[in-house]
Amino acid sequence: MKRLTLKYLGIIIGALYGLLLRYFIFGKLDGQFSFTDLFSITFIWIVPVLIGVTPMLFATNDQLRSKTYRVLIPFFTTLLFFIFCFITRVEDLLCIFIISMPFLLGGVMGGLIFGEIILRYRDRKGILYSILLVPVFAGMIEEQFKIPSSVYEIKNSVIINSTADKIWKNVIRVKNIGQGEYPTGFFNYAGVPRPLYAELDKDGIGAKRVGHFEGGLVFNETVNEWILNKRISFNIQVIPVSIRETIFDQHILKGNHFKFLSATYQLTKISDKKTLLTLSSTYQLDTRINFYASIWGDELLSDFQQRLLNVIKKRCDKQ
Repeated sequence: MKRLTLKYLGIIIGALYGLLLRYFIFGKLDGQFSFTDLFSITFIWIVPVLIGVTPMLFATNDQLRSKTYRVLIPFFTTLLFFIFCFITRVEDLLCIFIISMPFLLGGVMGGLIFGEIILRYRDRKGILYSILLVPVFAGMIEEQFKIPSSVYEIKNSVIINSTADKIWKNVIRVKNIGQGEYPTGFFNYAGVPRPLYAELDKDGIGAKRVGHFEGGLVFNETVNEWILNKRISFNIQVIPVSIRETIFDQHILKGNHFKFLSATYQLTKISDKKTLLTLSSTYQLDTRINFYASIWGDELLSDFQQRLLNVIKKRCDKQ
């Protein structure tokens, strides 16, 4: 009975330990007090290891000798941590999905490797338990370094069976997009808003284009390049008051870690009734994990662009 209690007690304590770190140490957003930023090496790569190590501190020697135990228990501890984060609304489904790989991998590696170390040095409990403070000090040290800034570009294309002038009209102004025209994908189910329509106040450079999304999210777009029936480019800025109260919007848009910079539509004639439409967008990341964050930034933006291009294609193919 004691063995069973210790086994599951470690899982619960490990998950709660991770939740407390997330809420109090890595919760900084718009002035909220914390020691360091959520988008940090410490949170993404060090915290998962410690979550996996925590249940090992409560395991018996026999349990620690089992590699299966040292792999499965950290795995379940990390899953419980995700559940706690979702229930308490600290993270939403998309955020959990994005961090799942490093957290599950880090947790398992923490249990597998440090379980052996704990078994050998178990009598030095003071030193072993002090390892749980590592994320606090690592985060504080990381906070002293400047946050790197990087710009990324993503391109998507589609061939449309229509003329450039017809496509152009559907690009510069986008009529209301019905649910059936823009099939809901994983990112939309997870919290990314679906585009609704785009307005343009006039033609030419300097025109104001406004993009509307689900939940009232709005982007202001200023046209900085206009080549009729060939190319349109605009700068993009989110309207702060339109940012939703969803966890995704608060973390990504309001947290100033992710910024849309510009978007460009390029129309290339293939034949009299066939045109290549390319949509390219640039965005900026200001995090300490730009390499990892850009993987998801590219995937999210590519998914959005391809779905939007398909809407334009369907509309133009019918005309």
